[in-house]
Amino acid sequence: MLEVRPGPDPYVFYKMHHMDRVRSAWALSEEIGLFEVLRDGPRTVSEVAKSLELTDRSTASLLSANGCLGILGNDEGRWFIHPIMREFVLEDGRARTTPHQDRDEYLYRVTKQAVLTGVPVPEEMPPWLTDPDGHEEESVAFSPGRHGWRILWGEALAEAFDFTPYRLVVDLGGATGGVLVGLTGKVPGLKGILMELPFSRAGAEAAIEKSGGADRVSFFSGNFFEGPYPEGADVIFMSHVIHDWNDAECLTLLGHCFEALPAGSPVIIQEYLLDDDKTGQLLGVGQWLGLLHSTSGDQRTAGEIGALLIVFAAWGCFYFFGIILLA
Repeated sequence: MLEVRPGPDPYVFYKMHHMDRVRSAWALSEEIGLFEVLRDGPRTVSEVAKSLELTDRSTASLLSANGCLGILGNDEGRWFIHPIMREFVLEDGRARTTPHQDRDEYLYRVTKQAVLTGVPVPEEMPPWLTDPDGHEEESVAFSPGRHGWRILWGEALAEAFDFTPYRLVVDLGGATGGVLVGLTGKVPGLKGILMELPFSRAGAEAAIEKSGGADRVSFFSGNFFEGPYPEGADVIFMSHVIHDWNDAECLTLLGHCFEALPAGSPVIIQEYLLDDDKTGQLLGVGQWLGLLHSTSGDQRTAGEIGALLIVFAAWGCFYFFGIILLA
């Protein structure tokens, strides 16, 4: 999916945004004394969390952010400061470096609040969590301004997977339908249905129409935890959906997918992946930090998502697309 090859990196714009999140996590780690907790040697997530009086989830994301920066390493679940980095981050280090962080800056404040409380920040939670029935008249599914780059993802998806045996793809929680516009534009005869909450209809249909996909992509109002699902689908696609939910909720969602599909039909999942030791990659770690203050979900490794999928392996085929990039 949008494979990065020598030359221009199409993810550079996303990376800059996520780098701001990682930088804030480094500054917060300095403020709360995370590095001093690791002074005497490697510790597990739970041990660090207990010392800092934080939740395991908050602590794990901070450790991963510092791992992504190359400050920390992870040896079989035990986090440590790399020897050269001790000179920079510990109080008596010869090259002691402290972050220049505006503590009043919004991103820093919401990250700090989420880490210290262990729960999402109310004003950061998306309307599909706070108001799924759409009582907020001006609500939209999520980031309509990203419709264009979702089209690029859809075009790349058409190259990454053979859709020619299939007729109808349902995109669960696909915001404004950009992925389906891009995908169906590249695969002759393929149609798409965007399944989203009712209050997303006007914005989604306008975006689909403007990008020339109205003859191929339609809107279906529904809640994917409750159903019903559109009839006739032979593929289900989810982009950055699994990460919004805990394991139990993910299993519920996957169960609905397989009930809605013919036997052997694919469920395609797209996510930014964490490395197996959770010290990278930048996009996965940055997105995890964003989840801290907006949902109760977590970014996962390929193995962790695979563990969810294996429960339904006997029901049909899974195709799991993870975007793994070198920082």
